[in-house]
Amino acid sequence: MAAHAGRTRPGGRRRRGAGKPATRRECHRRPTTAARGNPGPAARRHRPRRPHRRLVRPAQRAVRHRAPAGGGDRRPGAPRRDRRVSRRGRTRQPRHRGHPHGRTASGFPGRGACGGYCDGDRRRGDGGMSNPRSKLKPTVRTTLTKRGDILEGVINSTGRAKDGKPKQVGRSEWDNALADHVQTMPEGSSVDVEVTINLAESGKRTVRLAGVAALAKVTFAAERAAAVQDGGFINPYTFVPTLPRSDQDGTRLTGTGLDDDAPPSHALHADNQWSGTLALTLTTVTPLLLPVPVVDPPKDGPRTFDVRVDADGQPLIHGASLKGALRSAYETVTASRFGVFFEHHERLAYRATTAAALHLTPARVHRDGNTDYFRLCQGDADWRRRHVTHPAQYAALVPAYRGKPGQGKPGRGKPGQGNRHPAKPVKPVRRLGDLSAGPLSRHHGTEVYARVVLPESGSKGGVARVTHLARTEAEIHAHLRTAVSPGKVSGSYDADRPSRIVRGWLSAGGNSIEVKQYERLFVETPGLDIPVTEEHVRYWQSVLRAYDLAQGYNDPKATYRHDPATADGIERSWHVPSTPELRTLPPGTLVYVRYDAHRRTISEVHPVLVGRLPYEASPDELLHESLRPAQEPDRLSPADRLFGWVPPGRRDDEAETNIGASGYRGRLRVRSITCMSPDWRPEAFPPEGITLAPLSSPKPTQFRFYGSPDPQTGEPMPTGAEKSAGYAADGGLRGRKMYRWRAEEPDYWQPPADQEDPRRGYLALAGNRSHATQLVRHRGWVRPGVTFHVELFLDGVPEAELGALIWLLNQGVEAPLRLGAGKPYGFGVVTARLATDRTRVWDGAGVRAGWLHLTRPDPVNPDRLTELAERFAATARENEVLREATESYLAAARAVNGPVHYPRTTTQSQAESYQWFVANEKSEDRRWALPHVRDDEQRLPYLDSGAAKE
Repeated sequence: MAAHAGRTRPGGRRRRGAGKPATRRECHRRPTTAARGNPGPAARRHRPRRPHRRLVRPAQRAVRHRAPAGGGDRRPGAPRRDRRVSRRGRTRQPRHRGHPHGRTASGFPGRGACGGYCDGDRRRGDGGMSNPRSKLKPTVRTTLTKRGDILEGVINSTGRAKDGKPKQVGRSEWDNALADHVQTMPEGSSVDVEVTINLAESGKRTVRLAGVAALAKVTFAAERAAAVQDGGFINPYTFVPTLPRSDQDGTRLTGTGLDDDAPPSHALHADNQWSGTLALTLTTVTPLLLPVPVVDPPKDGPRTFDVRVDADGQPLIHGASLKGALRSAYETVTASRFGVFFEHHERLAYRATTAAALHLTPARVHRDGNTDYFRLCQGDADWRRRHVTHPAQYAALVPAYRGKPGQGKPGRGKPGQGNRHPAKPVKPVRRLGDLSAGPLSRHHGTEVYARVVLPESGSKGGVARVTHLARTEAEIHAHLRTAVSPGKVSGSYDADRPSRIVRGWLSAGGNSIEVKQYERLFVETPGLDIPVTEEHVRYWQSVLRAYDLAQGYNDPKATYRHDPATADGIERSWHVPSTPELRTLPPGTLVYVRYDAHRRTISEVHPVLVGRLPYEASPDELLHESLRPAQEPDRLSPADRLFGWVPPGRRDDEAETNIGASGYRGRLRVRSITCMSPDWRPEAFPPEGITLAPLSSPKPTQFRFYGSPDPQTGEPMPTGAEKSAGYAADGGLRGRKMYRWRAEEPDYWQPPADQEDPRRGYLALAGNRSHATQLVRHRGWVRPGVTFHVELFLDGVPEAELGALIWLLNQGVEAPLRLGAGKPYGFGVVTARLATDRTRVWDGAGVRAGWLHLTRPDPVNPDRLTELAERFAATARENEVLREATESYLAAARAVNGPVHYPRTTTQSQAESYQWFVANEKSEDRRWALPHVRDDEQRLPYLDSGAAKE
């Protein structure tokens, strides 16, 4: 306690009790008068002994350290909080006697400790958790003995004698590898294990085999399992979690030979490098599509393809296709950097709600000199006094479309609240002069004069309504039956209502939805100018890109189509598709902004009132730095070194990143691919070919499939998560996409002559053949059971990288490769097998001997290659990153048992995919996410199509 003796306050006064020897009861600092509720000296002397504070969860830490309101207010009779309130309003945990940071000599919180959250740790700037992984999750290596269905042994994480008593751990605390091992153990036998104790979760234990890395536990989704009892489907694609390759302590792949490094030189061969020819045998498990356009394409109908063949009429697999398939799988199992990850720098967006739209303010981009401003359009002072309960009501309503009556309940769709469900048709605005020509959307952004009927003075929630539009004020006066009188205008358009003539800007997005009735009129408010920043432009570009992406989703709510500008009377909005000029947010653009009047700032910019809201972060921002494509040649991952690397010329944001490097030539090349089956065509195939069902485009905006709340594990989003939780700044991505497949009966791949078998999900049914641009017709494919001989040339491949490749090629039908087109429908499943009788590989010593003696020594024994694969398997089991990569890859590559197809609301084939996603969002308590790849239950439920109706 010498360190406390004589300590004085900043004012120079000695702290009360300073210099006195502290008793055990006084091992914590005394709280200030305000913090303890000002008890008297007698109460302090006779206060009962307080138990020491236990370690709290990190989530509770902020709450426990928050200063009580009023500097120490507490309920009468409540126990006194032994905390001190600093002058900055934060609370400080007391230190334990004898340990400056309240810790035992072992470094972990002990009896009487404050859990490491004392002021001494705060001053370090890391909250007392310089290494949270080791302090909050200590790991103990021990030996446990099998006693029936449990394991028993000493698990001592403190080193104290009293904690040396045997403990029991049940099956719920084991990981899968340990559970499988225990099943093979006789009663009374022992096993070496590692026990991780999660102090942040009340000492929860996880027990795994010693030498086997931890594997993220998959949470059982009981609600989803119950929902698929009556049937479900498996999504065609899944994701393999890819853990970050590094953390705050550096690389997580030390000692594996697979961490980031500069590639070896092509000018020399080291002892641990291998060269020669790897011979493979590929066998098709499902039909292989090798499309090439036909020579005589039909004039009408879908695009038609034949099978790509060589000069001998044998099917031809491009070497680049095989190399790409190998690289994709190799990147996954070695947790390498992504080889390609472009066009993901902009934030994705989701459709906003009507309630959120009410808080947007109309504005117009205005240029003054060289600076652009948002000029808010809130009308003049009199206009603003009369109405507006929501900022969106500053824009006057322009009746434009009659809508479809009877859709929705009467009273819904009030003016200024979206008008999604009109109760009755409205009378369109009277357009004068040249404004009467063409659709109203043609005049979007035009400066106009308008007669505006104002709401009654004092009315709540009223919105101004436009009755006449013209180029000049004189045209309106000439049209009206009588002259303007103070406060009144005669005529058939609300003649008995207060009105005025104003100058404004017409915002006409077009008749983009069936029930739309109104466009808007923006009336500028002088003096309300907010500068346009680069952040505003980036936000605007993210919103526009979200609309462009929605174009391919076949979503009728996207407000536009790939088809002509109008379809069934529905127009595309003015901002769709976006143009390069529009993406710059040029002067004159009419927008809706979220405006903070107190701070005079703008946080959101939208082209329409009910639009799309960007997520917090872009996919590029959520991808860990250690997984992004390599920017420098000395930071290449194993896949970059083996298959080659090209330096990026420009990133997505168009910033030049090429540092002058010329790239790196890979050490693996596909030398030849030869078909060994002369009868490779199917026995019976319709002569005109078959038409495949249309493929669905990627939908990254569906964050429940692509996003993860945890950047470290890639776990699925929680069931029922709100849209705003998607792509959060502290979240992550699910991982690398892989396609599912199902082992079907042999006749499944024999297409019928009429092509009307709903059981064969790859066929386009008659009702879906009208969209010729989305369909393709194939006149043949490579049947299942056809074999190909492949030769891969190796040039100085390091042992660790070659071992991973051999392991990958030895998985057989348990983890086949995917080649060709049509993968979502199960095409292109190909097994690979190492042909040892045709393989010729030499290690570094053999290559050296050949050059020194100008001879060709014997190649290595094939068992040496098997040893390399086994060494990689052992390394992967011991490394957390590689174990997740390999086990999840095997789970994703193997065949599944349930039906595999795109999401749909019923079991009926070819149902629209977007309807399932709409219905999924409607079920607030059960918004399903894509299951984890290692989840035992991979099915998703069919959702009632009625849920998708409004």
